[in-house]
Amino acid sequence: MNLTLHLTKTCNLACAYCYQKHEQETMSIQTARAAADMVFSYPHKAHGFSLYGGEPLLAREVIEDLVTYAAQKTERTGRTVRYKMTTNGTLLDEEFLCFAGKHQIAIALSHDGAAQDISRRFPNGRGTAKTLEPKIDMLLKHQPNAVALATVTPHTLPDMADSVLWLYKRGFIRVNTALDARPDAGWAEDDLATLGAQYRAIGDYLIARAQNGQLLDYLNFTAKIRAHVTGKGCITCELGLTQPSADTDGKLYPCNQFVGQTAFQMGDVWQGVDMEKLKDFCTRKVSPSICESCALAGRCRHACACLNFQQTGRLDRVSPAQCEMERIVIAEADRVGKALYELMGDAFLDRFGQVTAG
Repeated sequence: MNLTLHLTKTCNLACAYCYQKHEQETMSIQTARAAADMVFSYPHKAHGFSLYGGEPLLAREVIEDLVTYAAQKTERTGRTVRYKMTTNGTLLDEEFLCFAGKHQIAIALSHDGAAQDISRRFPNGRGTAKTLEPKIDMLLKHQPNAVALATVTPHTLPDMADSVLWLYKRGFIRVNTALDARPDAGWAEDDLATLGAQYRAIGDYLIARAQNGQLLDYLNFTAKIRAHVTGKGCITCELGLTQPSADTDGKLYPCNQFVGQTAFQMGDVWQGVDMEKLKDFCTRKVSPSICESCALAGRCRHACACLNFQQTGRLDRVSPAQCEMERIVIAEADRVGKALYELMGDAFLDRFGQVTAG
């Protein structure tokens, strides 16, 4: 079982595009342990936890206790457990990074590259870029394959390629960008041409680096290329099964976007999953009928119930803007994929023909 733990709703930043309320709520150690008990009650050979916030390192004591508690369970059961954590990086230190290395906690850093100080600021308005410089060095020393996650808004869109390139030049080899998905983010039709140009600039850089012998991973393209090579969809949404979430109070929800919404609660970490609720979620339609005949259906995110609900208020409705954005990124991924195949030959299939867990 893979479970997202919403460890805290507090954060030490005030990012311009954050959609969370930053309430003073943090998961207790007892609740986190109950979540681990529930996860290990399932007979799977491997389990996973995504450590989420707010800023999860504000709940560092809970993280360290949970991981230590789960380690005891792995010793007794012979099962394995993996961890993923997304952090703003400001609270990283050597001690925690050593702990993360010992227990295989894969850390992703939220960083907007060249645009970092535009949106990602401390509550007093001070930018965070300078604070993160030594943190980046520490992270990449311990986890050279760490992912950098950049959020792009309409305001920072003209800087998207520069920001991605900044992150690569800073030492990251795996970068992902997420377009601000808030319904009121302010995307306009004119932004589509700019988005295409930004993706093309990123693609040109990736091809040039590959020609010079270094393959960089831009996850936005990689997912599309791999879906084409393997024939496996980018997203197969099994609402409630793929990645359920536990709120700070231990209540369970089918995915991140539904946390705190009573209508979507499906049990808690003490009593377990409400199977009737889960059955209901699993049978709900999340793929819009209009998408089923689209040639790109297997390579886009039209079946992501979380994204659909966030943007349109319905599980099975894709926003027109999202549809066009997916078409743009798929087209550029195909251009990059073609260039890499011509350059790499059979090694291309070795790299992109493997279905990974993320």
